[in-house]
Amino acid sequence: MAALRTPDFDAYPTQHIVARAEPDTHGVRVVWDDGAESRYHALWLRENSPDPDTTHPTTRETTLRIVDVPENLCVVDAAVAEGGDLIVHWSDGSAPGHFDRGWLRCHTHGLPDSNRYELPEVSPWDASIRANLPRFDGSSFPQDRTAFSGWLEAVHGYGFGILHSLPAAADTIDAVAEAIGPVRESNFGRLFEVRSKAEADSNAYTSLALPAHTDLATREYQPGLQMLFCIANGADGGESLLTDGFAVAGHLQANDPEVYEVLTRTNVEFKNIAQDTDYRWETPMIVAGDDGNPVEIRWTDWLRAPLRAAPETVDTFYSALRTADALMNDPAFQIELKLEPGELLCFDNRRVLHGRRAFEMRTGERWLRGCYIEREELHSRLRMLDRERRGAEMDA
Repeated sequence: MAALRTPDFDAYPTQHIVARAEPDTHGVRVVWDDGAESRYHALWLRENSPDPDTTHPTTRETTLRIVDVPENLCVVDAAVAEGGDLIVHWSDGSAPGHFDRGWLRCHTHGLPDSNRYELPEVSPWDASIRANLPRFDGSSFPQDRTAFSGWLEAVHGYGFGILHSLPAAADTIDAVAEAIGPVRESNFGRLFEVRSKAEADSNAYTSLALPAHTDLATREYQPGLQMLFCIANGADGGESLLTDGFAVAGHLQANDPEVYEVLTRTNVEFKNIAQDTDYRWETPMIVAGDDGNPVEIRWTDWLRAPLRAAPETVDTFYSALRTADALMNDPAFQIELKLEPGELLCFDNRRVLHGRRAFEMRTGERWLRGCYIEREELHSRLRMLDRERRGAEMDA
């Protein structure tokens, strides 16, 4: 028999095998070699069967439509295949389903899923993180998979990570970004140069200090990640500033819930108007999820349009804004670092606010090159690196 392929491209190594299997009321009851029991619904198994009539053998996408499966489908026989996999026979006479034991174990409700990659926990931080910054050696990037995955996990968990010892060349950021996934183009281009210029169309392209902010708050979907790569940084000043917006939001939740409520319930319009573009989006500055916790921060003072609110509520909003903005720029919540040539900073643009100190152009050149990538590219690459690792373990 040809090697069994799971219904997706992933690998599911397991030391456990199916010891016994029998039809039950809803589908199949399985007893594993460690005594654990699992129950699988007949329709669920049928829809996820790896047989070629259900799952395309090349794309691994489902070709079966559930509406074409009898509603009263049941399992007429269940057996254990050689090697401990599960064989299922259906009441409608369709091809038997041969289910890989590792895939079954991984997708069992109520059992630990040791094969499924879980993104790192989100870890809010304050200024104390400066003692142990998430820095990784980029001298062998991306061949050094340990540094690669460690860096990406830090970007997810802490909202930022630094690669150092990269070649201080203009095209380095392009190579690093594409090792993760496609770059998101914006009205500032595919890549953008953070350096002062005479006719600046953004405060970023001056030598002014920039308070803590997120980029492109004017867009329906703020870019998930931003990269800033240092090519030159010899000017006096120009230190980069980072604030964990989730940490500040959590502080407000715990210590000033009225401010948190105002900022999660008041819609603010952000706008960016230029000669040939007009971007606008309206949303609370702190976006909360169903559980009330923050899931997104939009914080760009110079892009806030005039507030549309009843006069009696304006004082409340501005008071909340003052309180929160002071925390976003408070040294207790902020870290300061001066990027060196060859260092690349990647951060979550929907969570971590960034800014900079003013710099003196006459004292040297300051040139950072930047780009945007979506969060899902980060998540996809982390899963791919984990799949690569597990595949190597299976081959060992």
